[in-house]
Amino acid sequence: MYPSVTAIRRTVAPSVTPISLAEVKAHMRVSGADDDTVITGMIGAAVAMVDGEGTLGRAMITQTWAQWVSQSPGWVRLSMSPFQALVSVEFYDAAGALQTATLDHFETRLHGDFVICKPKEDREWPTADTRQDAIKITYRAGFGDAGTDVPDGIRHALLMIIGNFYENRESVSATSFVPVPMAVEMLLNNERVGWAG
Repeated sequence: MYPSVTAIRRTVAPSVTPISLAEVKAHMRVSGADDDTVITGMIGAAVAMVDGEGTLGRAMITQTWAQWVSQSPGWVRLSMSPFQALVSVEFYDAAGALQTATLDHFETRLHGDFVICKPKEDREWPTADTRQDAIKITYRAGFGDAGTDVPDGIRHALLMIIGNFYENRESVSATSFVPVPMAVEMLLNNERVGWAG
C-alpha cells in the first residue's frame, strides 16, 4: 500500500511550450502579427489548463516536481508522469530542519503505469520527524525538452483549444455550439494514465 501524498507542487516550470506561436498561427490561418500578444496569452492559458495537474494529469515538457509524504513511507508512487529522473530526497529531522539524504541510496522502478521510489535493498528511509510532510521527493517529469517530444494528439488538442479561444473571446456566446466528436477530450484521454483531471 502506498502512503498518502500530503502535497505535490511544481518547483521548476518548463522552459518552452509544447506548441509555438508560429504553429498556432498556421493552424488558425492567421498571417499578421497584430494578435501575437493575444495568441501568446492563449497558448499560456491552454497549456496551464492541460499540463501537470490540469486536464491531462501529466507533465508535457520537462519540469520539476516535489512530492511530500509521511515518515517511513515504504514504496512511494510518484504522482506526476512521465518520470525522467530523481533529483533529491530530503527530510525534516526531529528538530524540524530540512536535511538532504544521499541520493544513490534510493531507486525508482516502473510499477504498472507509474514509477515508485524506494530505498535500495540495503538502505532505509532516513529517520524523519513525525509530521505528515516529513519526506520531500523531488524529480523531473515530462515527455522531453522540446515541443516535438509531446505526443501529436496532445499538441493537436492544444491547437483546438487555442483556436476555440481565438474564435470565441467571451464567456457566453450568442451562438449555440455542439462539441466536435473525437475532439479535445478524446485526444487527451489517449494520453492519460489511470484517471486524471
